[in-house]
Amino acid sequence: MRLSPRLTVLSTLALALAATAPALAESRPEDSYTRLELNGSGSVEAPPDQLIARFRAESREKTAATAQQAVNTLVHKAVEQSAKAAGVKAAVLQYSVSENQPDKGPSSWTASQALTFTAPNGTNLLPLTGQLQGEGLMLDDLSWSLSPENEKKLMLDAEQKAVEDLKKQAETLAATLGMHVVRFANVSLSHGGFPRPVMMMAMPARAAMADSAPPPSSTAETQTVRASANATVLLAP
Repeated sequence: MRLSPRLTVLSTLALALAATAPALAESRPEDSYTRLELNGSGSVEAPPDQLIARFRAESREKTAATAQQAVNTLVHKAVEQSAKAAGVKAAVLQYSVSENQPDKGPSSWTASQALTFTAPNGTNLLPLTGQLQGEGLMLDDLSWSLSPENEKKLMLDAEQKAVEDLKKQAETLAATLGMHVVRFANVSLSHGGFPRPVMMMAMPARAAMADSAPPPSSTAETQTVRASANATVLLAP
């Protein structure tokens, strides 16, 4: 059976921690040891490797049919344009239609659909974002983040640093008390929440703006992944 990367890391650390215990210590009952409760932390930093542009195609018309036709046309054209941008992945998401009934005046219908465009960098996505704004799509946000694969790897690195912090604390405090570490009775890991995407404010469509207006810009700020570890450590003279 092949162990997952996380189990492999924890197994390796468990063996390293167990190596600090004298062989004869296992014959003693657990309640005869001094128990030490510790909290450790670890973090790693990395540049984001994913840029996501979230758009909304929306139209308000006198009838539901015409509103939906307008939205469908916008979405179809946006997907076609994204297919020409290397490295950009499009996803067409939620669709909604609602009737607007004001106190005065005739009713109308609003159709709306969400779209996301994802790329590893802004080289092709940022120009595409400007083009789609010019076509009449609303840019809800533009955010940098870590891809799921990279985020998972960085979380393992942060967890390993948290456990190494526990081990260092245990050995230092045991020596201060004139004791030694027998073993780690238990270790639990948790993450401090995944890094929040760096987002821009929602931006309106640029249909009324000059064609030469520049596309939006976005800075890829460093992302930090944090993990914490709690442990009960058994000490003996």
